[in-house]
Amino acid sequence: MKTAQGRGQLLLAGGLVVLLMSGLLVSRAEPGAPTSAPAPGKLTLRLGHIFPVDNSWAKASVRFTELAAQKSDGKLEIKVFPASQLGNERELEEGLQLGNLDFTFGGPGVLTNFDPKIGVFDLPFLFRNYEHANKVMDGPIGEEIWASMRTKAGIRVLASGAQGFRYVVTRDKPINRVEDLKALKIRTPEAQTYLKTFQLLGANPVGVPWGETYTAMQTGVVDGMEGVPEIILTAKMYEPGKNAARTNHILATLQLMVSEKTYQKLSPDLQKAVQEAAKEAWGAARAAAEKANADAEKELQAKGMKFTDPDVVAFQKAVNPWWTEWGEKNQAGDWIKKIQELK
Repeated sequence: MKTAQGRGQLLLAGGLVVLLMSGLLVSRAEPGAPTSAPAPGKLTLRLGHIFPVDNSWAKASVRFTELAAQKSDGKLEIKVFPASQLGNERELEEGLQLGNLDFTFGGPGVLTNFDPKIGVFDLPFLFRNYEHANKVMDGPIGEEIWASMRTKAGIRVLASGAQGFRYVVTRDKPINRVEDLKALKIRTPEAQTYLKTFQLLGANPVGVPWGETYTAMQTGVVDGMEGVPEIILTAKMYEPGKNAARTNHILATLQLMVSEKTYQKLSPDLQKAVQEAAKEAWGAARAAAEKANADAEKELQAKGMKFTDPDVVAFQKAVNPWWTEWGEKNQAGDWIKKIQELK
């Protein structure tokens, strides 16, 4: 009969054999190789954004995922998480940097926290119209900035488009002239250009995350906000804000982006599918943007929002020093000149 000590020695020896065999199996694997074969089929990625689902650019992001699936022969599945489900705009873009999120879309305002030069697209009163902005984004200046974003921030811009001219919305006081903004607390994106613009206009800009803007307006934390008509409508800002001024102070743009870490993990054929899908989806959104804002403005008026048309010349004069300051600070004064001269 085996003693207890003998049985213990046998168990210990058996355990050592198992460990040694496990070590041999691991040692035969290639460095960095997965411990089990990946499941065949689709590659599932995530796209998060802050916009409500009925916004035209939110719909364009869904179209992007559909096109990516088609162009990849079903190899890519991109799941969309709208309305700040995965975080605010800055958190989403930080997720791209870290590789925790695959895709998002947003404007240059928050992106300046990662690469200040993209702020040229947000300079007040710089763009004449949608076509002018799209030409800049598709041209040499745009390509220089997208390359800088990839290098400095690890974020690749797949497509970019003009979203619309921004208006100022206020709770109570209508804006008829630049002096009417004096000391008003206006919500802006958490970005230097927006903050500086409204400081120069005499307002008290407050950087509030987009997901908190409605409540800030409703509770009086801010006196107003600014944005494009379609966003004002889909975010229901007409409920806390009764007045809108057609200041056209900034022509907002939106960039559809992918984490460079994600992009480099894709095979060349999947990279091509993503690029083609982005260009097609964003191209259609560009064409629809101007009409969407015109239609939104009509609906806002029908809902009781009152619009004013202040003389923007005084607004332009007030913010012109920022062009000079920004250009010198970012060594990009020549970009401003080239953008102005582009026909």
